[in-house]
Amino acid sequence: MAVDLDPLARRFALGAAEFTTSPLYRRLCTLVAQDPALLAIAAHCRAGQQPTNLFLAAAHFLVLGGTAPQLGAYYASVAGSGARAAEDVAPVFRAFCLDHQDELVELVSTRLVQTNVVKRSAALWLGMAAVAATYDGPVTLLELGCSAGILLCFDRYHYAAAGATWGEPASPVAISFAWRATQPAATMQRIPRVVERVGIDLNPVNPTDTTERRWLRALVWPENAHEVKLLDTALGVVAADPPRMLRGDALELLPQLGEELSRDRPVVVFHAATRAHVPAALRARFDETIAALGEQRPLYWLSNEGPILPDDRVPRLPMHVLALRTRHRGESTARHLALIEGHAEWIQPLDL
Repeated sequence: MAVDLDPLARRFALGAAEFTTSPLYRRLCTLVAQDPALLAIAAHCRAGQQPTNLFLAAAHFLVLGGTAPQLGAYYASVAGSGARAAEDVAPVFRAFCLDHQDELVELVSTRLVQTNVVKRSAALWLGMAAVAATYDGPVTLLELGCSAGILLCFDRYHYAAAGATWGEPASPVAISFAWRATQPAATMQRIPRVVERVGIDLNPVNPTDTTERRWLRALVWPENAHEVKLLDTALGVVAADPPRMLRGDALELLPQLGEELSRDRPVVVFHAATRAHVPAALRARFDETIAALGEQRPLYWLSNEGPILPDDRVPRLPMHVLALRTRHRGESTARHLALIEGHAEWIQPLDL
């Protein structure tokens, strides 16, 4: 049975505007969108996964492993500042994909988009600071789509923005970002104490495994060397004391966790660019399953995804919105806290 490649072609065509800091990926997205042979490989991507990110990461993974030195010459992650211009990459990339078709199909059909953008820890800190404005006791932190647990360890890092600093001063993980507001970032200073932290992922990443770390590096766009350095440093911090991470589907594990977690303290659920990878038909159930945690204890639900409410302040362009929903005993609230650049290079506060 023939596969309709048109929707996939349209998705890759959009990728040309998605990879804002990667000229190479913009060129490759345009190439794949117009090439049925390459689209046929990308068609093996797992349901719910973003095919542009997954397919390009699979190729990057092989390049980082030294499989294709000729193609590696175009990747700044391999060739550094001497990387060749993306304009000439098309024939080399196409030949590479056809030569390594079986390996690429294996990767895109088994791997997940598990991007650990370390700077998104700042979004979680901001959300936790908003929680602390109404509650100052201990909490359980639960992350959905935790990957290697980097964001679960957000309170082990040092932060700086708009002339303010907070977090662990001696941490080797130093996160800075632009604060797009006139008011200071003073609200960042106080967060609830995390006494238990748990992550759920379809395939939790072992931060000490070299192959798994290469996959996480492959998910970083080739030109973003600063993200790779921050990722490696954060993985070292996490590996020294990894959080509890559960393997499985959140839709199946959350009800069980709801019975196991303490009812004497609130649970803070956090997910960043995770819901977008849930198959569309399951997203309503995803939301309902999280909300159900608030039936037995206070729930603070932080999401760094799309908007959850109509809001004229949120641009039509793709944008991450840090949102906070609360729920307990039938009472609920919802608000947008901030706009977050996709890789958390800047934060624009809204309702703080």
